[in-house]
Amino acid sequence: MAGTERPFVAVIGGLQELDDAKATEAREVGRTLGVELAQAGFGLVVYFSDAKSLEPHVVKGYAAVVSDGDGEIRVRYSESHRGAVKFAEETTQKNLFQNRQFPDHDWEAPFYRSLVDEDGVDAVLLLGGRTTTFIAGQIALARCLPVLAIDEFGGAASKIWRQLAQRSPKTTHSWGTRPAADFIKQLKDECLAVDAQHKESLRRQQLLDKMLARRHQAGYAAAAFFGLLCVLYFGLVNIPSAASYPIIVFAGLMAAGATGALVRAILWEPAENDPRISLLLGSIAGFVVGLAYLIPQWIGAPGPLSPKPEGISATDKIQLASSILVAISAGVGFDSVFSRLRKQAQDDKFDPAKR
Repeated sequence: MAGTERPFVAVIGGLQELDDAKATEAREVGRTLGVELAQAGFGLVVYFSDAKSLEPHVVKGYAAVVSDGDGEIRVRYSESHRGAVKFAEETTQKNLFQNRQFPDHDWEAPFYRSLVDEDGVDAVLLLGGRTTTFIAGQIALARCLPVLAIDEFGGAASKIWRQLAQRSPKTTHSWGTRPAADFIKQLKDECLAVDAQHKESLRRQQLLDKMLARRHQAGYAAAAFFGLLCVLYFGLVNIPSAASYPIIVFAGLMAAGATGALVRAILWEPAENDPRISLLLGSIAGFVVGLAYLIPQWIGAPGPLSPKPEGISATDKIQLASSILVAISAGVGFDSVFSRLRKQAQDDKFDPAKR
């Protein structure tokens, strides 16, 4: 929804085409709708305060019953309307109003865009009006926003009502056939349904993103593990030469550390870690820790590190296998520690107000 939990309805319409009797009736309907919207927990988005517009009458009813802090009216206007959009209730209930100026002298483009913004509106209320109201209604229909169009007073709102009636004849009722509270309740229920659909769609998208990220991580892990198997093959089974054995050992330590880090990321934190970071951190950790494990052993028996190694013994192969196991553990541990530190740093961002 546009608010944290409160749905916001854009109030759009005009009384210019109505005679005096119909205009008086429309103003009363606007006040009634304002009362019902306030009691249903809606917030308002309004654009004009002229008496021939629908907004000031809805605002009057809304402000008359809303408690302090329980409602919100967002007033949006262009640079050219600065100072011209002013509601009488602002003088006594200033905290109820949140003013936001469109960054343009032309009101039309930002007005229509406000009906599309993610933090804009959740529903639309239409009554009377002409071209602007009709276009706003078409935008709302295209966005599948809940729309309450009052057909009683003709104009663009009546045209939008006919479109709604053709699309959903069982749920589109003519004004006067039901209490005003029923229309607002239906509007609220439709807002909740749309919000639930949006959350479900977002949940599915997040699940899909995690699955794709996990697949991406699995690809990196498979590549690292394949590299480790190649090292084990050339280090334990088919040794190219004694002189190249140190290179095989170092490559094995890096491949083992990367494999451990990537497997940990898949099992514990899918879709949260960049596999390239796990690959780098794991390789470094595996190389450093594995080398630290081998150095004491090489001091007593340099083996393949000798200037002219005579060959690779069984002891050298055992050292390689055991160091790879140590490197895998190092990759798992180092990536885990780094992930925790990064998460803690994000949770404990510097807040000057708390210092």
